[in-house]
Amino acid sequence: MTGNGCPADGIPVFSSIFAQDTIANSAYNSLQASLDKRFAHGLQFTFAYTFSKSFDEASSFEGILNPIDPRRSRSLSAFDARHRLVLSYYWELPTRKFSGATGKVLNGWAASGITTFQTGFPIRISTLDDQELMYSFDFELPGEPDLVAPFKTMRPQSNGLYYFDPSSFSEDNTFGLIGNSPRTICCGPHISQTDFAILKTFPISESKQVDFRAEFFNIFNHTQFFNPDGNFSDGPQFGQVNQVRDPRLVQFALKFKF
Repeated sequence: MTGNGCPADGIPVFSSIFAQDTIANSAYNSLQASLDKRFAHGLQFTFAYTFSKSFDEASSFEGILNPIDPRRSRSLSAFDARHRLVLSYYWELPTRKFSGATGKVLNGWAASGITTFQTGFPIRISTLDDQELMYSFDFELPGEPDLVAPFKTMRPQSNGLYYFDPSSFSEDNTFGLIGNSPRTICCGPHISQTDFAILKTFPISESKQVDFRAEFFNIFNHTQFFNPDGNFSDGPQFGQVNQVRDPRLVQFALKFKF
């Protein structure tokens, strides 16, 4: 060893060198449209629609499939949502105005809500096996299986929680070969949710009132799955959904204004 800790040939010996680089590229295109009704006659609403498509080589900090050719990882972004429709509204119920005790009960009712429909997010497809010899770069690089049949989705409730057919993928044991599956594949379970609220105002005096609010999140209690397991190395769990979004949640609020 030389005086500076290097071998006699002057070439330092390291177990690994960790490198980071901002080399990924992305592209997003969309059409956005909205229809607004300003508050009048007790009603207001906003209707918004987005049609979009997003590509990138990495959607977050992650290892790419081939550091020598980052374009090999180009695929749909993990957050790509092709269609998204949102309707929000507020409606003061048009009941006749009552006086006295009857008015305190029947007057001042309103309803509001947000309804969202969205196509699913792309599914990340990967494998931990190193048939591609990518780990020779000493970086946490994912691999890819082969897509051997058309990708098709299934109904998890009647197919053992499988969202897609795992037999559509296989793994080639040829060393140095990267699978032909794209980094992400479209698409995971869609989102369909309505959050609804009922409001009631109880006037006490000219400057004081009590507001009651009942809120229902996912009021129709739709079962909504997160993306399925896209890691081929997870064996029988590959293709299965193992997480769901929140079921119906109800909460109440009481507010005193003065």
